[in-house]
Amino acid sequence: MEIVIVGAGVVGISLAKSLSGEGHNVVVIDNDLGVIKHLQETMDLQALHGDTSDGEFLIGAGFDKADLILAVTNSDESNIIILLMARSVNPKARIIARVRKKQFLKNPAFSNGDHLGGAIVFSPEFAAVEMVEDLLQVDQAFEVVPFENGSFSIAGFRLGEESVLIGRPLMEIQELSQVGALIVAVDKGGEVVIPNGRTILNVTDRVFITTGARTELSKIMKLLGRQPVQHRKIVIAGGGWKAEQIAARIEKDGIPVFILEKSQERCQELASILEETAVLHCDATDPEVIQKMSQGASTFIALTNQQEVNLVLCLMARKFGARRAIALMDNEAYMTMAPSLGIDAVVSPKLAAVGKILRFLSHGKVLDAAMMLNGKLDALYMEIQDNSRIVGKPLKDLGLPKTVIVAGVIKKGQMFVPNGNMVLHPGDHALVITYPGHFQQVDEFLGRK
Repeated sequence: MEIVIVGAGVVGISLAKSLSGEGHNVVVIDNDLGVIKHLQETMDLQALHGDTSDGEFLIGAGFDKADLILAVTNSDESNIIILLMARSVNPKARIIARVRKKQFLKNPAFSNGDHLGGAIVFSPEFAAVEMVEDLLQVDQAFEVVPFENGSFSIAGFRLGEESVLIGRPLMEIQELSQVGALIVAVDKGGEVVIPNGRTILNVTDRVFITTGARTELSKIMKLLGRQPVQHRKIVIAGGGWKAEQIAARIEKDGIPVFILEKSQERCQELASILEETAVLHCDATDPEVIQKMSQGASTFIALTNQQEVNLVLCLMARKFGARRAIALMDNEAYMTMAPSLGIDAVVSPKLAAVGKILRFLSHGKVLDAAMMLNGKLDALYMEIQDNSRIVGKPLKDLGLPKTVIVAGVIKKGQMFVPNGNMVLHPGDHALVITYPGHFQQVDEFLGRK
């Protein structure tokens, strides 16, 4: 596939890395010469320096021949203009533009693509808000990836020292299937394993489990050796748009929520918008403030604009008694360190963006997609076609690659945790877990006979 990415910021570079790793021909365009030179030296793709608002330059860079065009500069207005230019010169291309301002996100003409020729507008920031909301729905999870409007999810958990799963091969563990759950991936100290029946769990492992809407999470918690977290109060550091959206959702559930914000003007604005949220005018980096607010807090969420601050705030919150800490960050080094430092969950807008783009790359029918475990796993939610080579055969007889596991199946609207005897039929929906770089392999395997 021929792909053009306009904008080499955090999201653009992440998309370029992922898409070029999948074997696509990727062109990255940016007006920052230093960034372009770095990409030319470090990545296997074409990086071009030029004016991203120059239509003739963009056409010369491949707009007229691209299958997919991504406008991900730091300017919403520029991205929409680029989108319109792309639609004009290449009506057949799939076109996606990033926006961040709420006036665009709330405008149906933009958010639904009604006046954009079918092009797609998306927001990594909004995706990050959804990620936090999903985490708050599942006790003790460090990551939650929902599918089919939340009818089932992939949730990541740390094993407790008292877990009955420790030291046993998965083929001998019947308790999980009895509660409607399936282990689909295991993080063994940084090495991510798609398990088989012989995989043995250790106390330091982190596991990803398929759960359905009817799955009793309390029973899963017991098997994992974890204690449920009761929501006593939720504290949010940083009063930006993301905090506003999350607090509005939390207060509807009747859970006490506090926002810590340094700007008095923004505090007044938040107080006028949020009816049940306590907005405190304070410096969230003050240790005395964090100590006081962390005591009795079920969850502490750091949403400031500085990743380093979010990291430190979560560490302090956990030290002072918060039961759970969630940090917003995109730095891969910080994201890798976070679990070992005691931070329970990390939310990354850039990974949310990359995952959403994956759905546009399939020759088959990908309904949804996401990246998991800081980009170490891909989750693809696909509709089984009538000409697929896997139709009519038990899963155990398909000869699935070792890099692939079927994590969940929807049949006529009902979610099933699959076993080896399950047979897939046209129209079924299957959730597939694989490693990055194997998207095309999965697509081809599930494709035509």
